[in-house]
Amino acid sequence: MKKLVLCITSAVVFWLTTFTAFAETAGFASESDAVVSAHTPYDKKYVGIDWHTSIGETVGVPIAYKEFVLLPTLNKVNKLSEEDGSVVASAEFDEKVSEEYSGAVVNNTLVQPTKTSVYVVNTEDMNVACSRKFGEITTDISVDDAFAYFGFKDGDKFKFCCADISKNLETVWEYTSENAVTPAAKIGDAVVFGTGDTLVAVKNGEFIENPVGAEISRIFAGDYAVFMSCRNGELRKLRLDEDGKTEEGSLSQVLLGAELTAPTGIDNHIYVGSADGFFVVDGLNMEITKKFEELKNSSPPFVTVGNGVRAYIAVPHSDSSGDSWYLYSVLDSDDVQSASEIIKILDYTNGKADVSESGKMYFRDAKGQVWTISETKTNIFVIVMKIVLIIAIFVMILLILKTWAKKRQEKKPPEY
Repeated sequence: MKKLVLCITSAVVFWLTTFTAFAETAGFASESDAVVSAHTPYDKKYVGIDWHTSIGETVGVPIAYKEFVLLPTLNKVNKLSEEDGSVVASAEFDEKVSEEYSGAVVNNTLVQPTKTSVYVVNTEDMNVACSRKFGEITTDISVDDAFAYFGFKDGDKFKFCCADISKNLETVWEYTSENAVTPAAKIGDAVVFGTGDTLVAVKNGEFIENPVGAEISRIFAGDYAVFMSCRNGELRKLRLDEDGKTEEGSLSQVLLGAELTAPTGIDNHIYVGSADGFFVVDGLNMEITKKFEELKNSSPPFVTVGNGVRAYIAVPHSDSSGDSWYLYSVLDSDDVQSASEIIKILDYTNGKADVSESGKMYFRDAKGQVWTISETKTNIFVIVMKIVLIIAIFVMILLILKTWAKKRQEKKPPEY
């Protein structure tokens, strides 16, 4: 049996309005958070490795933040320079960081999970503001102006919690379930998450349970609907009305295959991987528009739009040098849907990624290293020198031909 516990009145819980920018929200599985408008690598000829960290024993999920990257490692979070990876400052904890689940940043505040606790850190000076032990953390953390949202396991029960960041992570509300919970998304002014075969919407201090007919593994909220990767291999879609309840007749699905990744998307173009390939789905009609059968068992995609709409995934391959992974860019435009190999990654098993607003991409591999890549910049001087060299070669060829023609003319017998 599911039960819900409302810890304070709804008047205190929800005064938040719809979010529209990264500066106001972070970490939600929603279109406004999931899509980055950055110029990221799109061709293997124009990608460079900027720097990488050394092999780590316990390394969490890197978080791009302004001109830095926040890297959880061992029992601390290092604030690294985006430029060269040097450590600028650190925050130390009483427990090792979570390797699986990501923290989030808003208003110069990092909310970072360890294995059983949550820490609040000032990202300017990296001082710990507060922390609280909850239980085994089981989801990424999402943060808005006032609250943090996450799941944890307490004994044999799973809980989804809203905690007040400014009040030592005091519980605002808590939902308890027999089933694991997914990370949070936002649609309109409702916080949503999945548990079992139910999509739960939290709105105006109430928990609205919306059965979807299949066990949910991950969710993604577009502007008008919630998309759910389900354990039966289906991608399901559900629209909610203003009260957070299922809009009549809005539940639909498309079968994609086994072991779906978390979905993501933009403008009703939904991207999701499976053991059978990588899919582009028309979110309006829930129809497959493109399947890349060669891109099986990919990592969860993330989307950038600086060089066209591109979904990035890492995919395992076996070649003459052994097993390895490759990063792919899947271009999705009105004219073409194509996949391009970007760079080889030796081992990305259970890897984690993030991308900054400046276009740098961070990948934590299976060895606990973080690799930083970016689109190589055009060198005007080199281009000019190449043009000058081409012109010089062309002029030299003309002079050689002219000299050859003159000598040939001189050797020609006189005409009578």
